Amino acid sequence: NAGPGGGFPTAAQLAQFGQFGGPDQPQPPANQPPRTVPKLNPATGGIFRSEDKGKSWTLVSNCNARPMYFSQIRVDPSNDRVIYVAGLPVAKSLDAGKTFVTLDEAGGNGGPGHVDQHAIWVDPKNPKHLVIGNDGGYNVSWDQGKSWDFVNTMPTALAYAVTADMRHPYYVYIGLQDNGSWGGPSATRSRNGIMNSDWFGIGGGDGFFTAVDPTDYNVVYSESQDGNTNRYDLRTGRSQSIRPRAPGGGGRGGPGGAPGGEETPGAAGGAAGGAPGGAPGGAPGAAAAAAAVGGGGRGGPPNVINATRGDVYRFNWNTPFILSPHNPSIVYLGGNRLFKSYNRGDSWVASADLTKQVDRTKVEMMGVAGDRTMLSKNDGVSAYSTIIAVSESPVMPGVVWAGTDDGNVQVSRDGGMTFTEVGKSLPGLPANHLHWISRIDASHFDPATAYVAVDGHRSDDLKPYVFVTRDFGATWGSIAGNLPASGNVQVIREDPRNKDLLYVGTEFGLYISMNGGGEWKKFMTNFPTVRVDDIMVHSRDNDLIVATHGRSVWIADDITPLQQLTPQVASQDAVLFDVRPAVAYLNDQQRGQQVGGQQVFVGENAPRGAAISYYLKAAATGDVKLTITDVTGRVIRTLEGGKSAGINRVRWNLSPAPAQGGAGAGGGGGGGRGGFNLAVEPGTYLATLTVGGKTYTKPIVVQQDIWLNER
Repeated sequence: NAGPGGGFPTAAQLAQFGQFGGPDQPQPPANQPPRTVPKLNPATGGIFRSEDKGKSWTLVSNCNARPMYFSQIRVDPSNDRVIYVAGLPVAKSLDAGKTFVTLDEAGGNGGPGHVDQHAIWVDPKNPKHLVIGNDGGYNVSWDQGKSWDFVNTMPTALAYAVTADMRHPYYVYIGLQDNGSWGGPSATRSRNGIMNSDWFGIGGGDGFFTAVDPTDYNVVYSESQDGNTNRYDLRTGRSQSIRPRAPGGGGRGGPGGAPGGEETPGAAGGAAGGAPGGAPGGAPGAAAAAAAVGGGGRGGPPNVINATRGDVYRFNWNTPFILSPHNPSIVYLGGNRLFKSYNRGDSWVASADLTKQVDRTKVEMMGVAGDRTMLSKNDGVSAYSTIIAVSESPVMPGVVWAGTDDGNVQVSRDGGMTFTEVGKSLPGLPANHLHWISRIDASHFDPATAYVAVDGHRSDDLKPYVFVTRDFGATWGSIAGNLPASGNVQVIREDPRNKDLLYVGTEFGLYISMNGGGEWKKFMTNFPTVRVDDIMVHSRDNDLIVATHGRSVWIADDITPLQQLTPQVASQDAVLFDVRPAVAYLNDQQRGQQVGGQQVFVGENAPRGAAISYYLKAAATGDVKLTITDVTGRVIRTLEGGKSAGINRVRWNLSPAPAQGGAGAGGGGGGGRGGFNLAVEPGTYLATLTVGGKTYTKPIVVQQDIWLNER
């Protein structure tokens, strides 16, 4: 109620209501003016107390930071006068809610490991034992919040978007909810697996889109809320804001802009979020928070070449940007206009406004007119009528697509100079909808083809919407097919090597189609039931990389068999698929970290060696063998293969046959965390599959590891 510095004013109160953390409870500074309980304001609501099992209620405090986002209260089961309220920090009361103080001010050594507390549990048998869930994870206290342990065993990252570079092994880059943007290896050259310490931060605030120059992995981009986009040079450690800025415009607001960001730093019981209304502008509190952690992006001279003085731009909280697949120096970034840069973001050219320019303060909500006061109206929305999806055709430079959060699908065929709105042709959507165009994916095979995912959950429409056009948006067809009837689609991707192989991420998982959307199947038996926010196929290694909203990042190693499993292949008795080049990775002694205890998460390294995959139309009745030979025909290794119908995979760890009396041939070793057996010499080898009296042969290229110092 009093906020930081406003609680626990006297020693008498401490004696009456109990002490926090024992006799060493800090007292207010001698020069601090006396604290008084602020006057209650019934109009703002807050905390109510009932003494008669809910028959009547009394307002005791206005402490309820940002109700739509937090509004969590917990009462100590052993003492009803001890109350905890969630907010940016945790507020605690010892006098049944009349006054509050943050945990750190009440004798702690700082709050839990991260701001934004959403879940609180008080042990009914031990009130000093607290558990808190927040935007940074899971924290436990055994001294009533005086100190905290961070539980580091669960991969629960909320990864909005994923990209990857071209190192060996490649690095993955993700933007995380309220945890900035990060880069880390898809595998390491150590036996440890992937540690948290292998990752490095590249941006602050809420992390969203990232990008890496495919020709220079040291050039990395990240974006935090409201268009704050930065370019980094990992060689020099320098960063530069590349956020589009108009002369004298401030770069924000306009129609649909609304004050109020994700949060306003300050008291746990402070006023909530942004004010109602839709005046131009954004969230000063969120801006300060982003700047404090390196979000940046608002300062600097104007950099939009064709801007008019006073132009004001709107950016979604999650602002999309991409590097052109034809020239990585060309960057596209979405605001209310599509911005195009030819020099890595140093300067921009802006399109016209591509949105419907909706003033969200006039939009009816749940039957209430938009100009009426509503609880938490516009809270968490910095701007509206913005671009949220951008894609350029990998086949034809200059064919550019943009999707907005108010339902527009725009296409340009002249590099972004002019656009045509084609979203009105999407079939099956509600009339006058304002659904989000959650993703657009331009085809890798045809410049006129693009795929679109639409998310209507903000309008209480939970159906999966997926569409394809083959004529630049003049007509569209639904390919949602047999996707579950409830579960919004966040992302759709076309496979870069098989136009009939599609991937979608829904609110509840990952689905694939082998026939262009005619039929969908849930993918992978060990993949969790979780919202999937982004999908990519690594252009060199052919791995499927998936960003999830709560279970971090998952990688399916080498999806070549899926790409090559066409109807023609499936009709054959047996097929040996192409084998991806295998790197004989060295062991990096400098990565041999040692961590005490077991309370640490370690990511899995991809198994070392060559993955040899084959298809069997029916289960084999006899032996299935794979023989590895050199180009002279000399047998290097013999491996036993699986006999199941469908796709089978055998891994050769690149070592020759074991010595007499050594380990058996088995599956070739190279288990889940990678082995370090002596590898064969670099070069080309042959893999021969023998099954059902027939043989099938494919080459295997073993590459020398020349990238050990590629850091």
